[in-house]
Amino acid sequence: MPQQPLRNESLTELQSQPTGLDLALAEQVLRIDWADGVTSAFPAHVLRRSCPCASCRTEREKQSQTLLPIMTSAPTGELRFIGGHLVGKYALQLEWSDGHATGIYDFKLLRTLHEESTRV
Repeated sequence: MPQQPLRNESLTELQSQPTGLDLALAEQVLRIDWADGVTSAFPAHVLRRSCPCASCRTEREKQSQTLLPIMTSAPTGELRFIGGHLVGKYALQLEWSDGHATGIYDFKLLRTLHEESTRV
């Protein structure tokens, strides 16, 4: 039986509260230390594939509805982090080498991605 996706609502406050953020541009990894002692490391390609912006979500939904993925005019080459900044006290907005910068990754989403990646 397939596991149900983890829901943001099931996270405790400590699980979704970062105590340290490191956007390592040279390594293309976002590291987050969480208040409950857990550390996450997200490679750039994982976060780009999980971009929460409306246009990326719509594209993922279209792809999931087709039997064979359709080639898009996505940029060629490696997409890289080129920067990022905090959005209030609840999220991180990443900037990408192709100019994309509309995805706001709230900390609950990032912790949910961590939990989903560590489930067996």
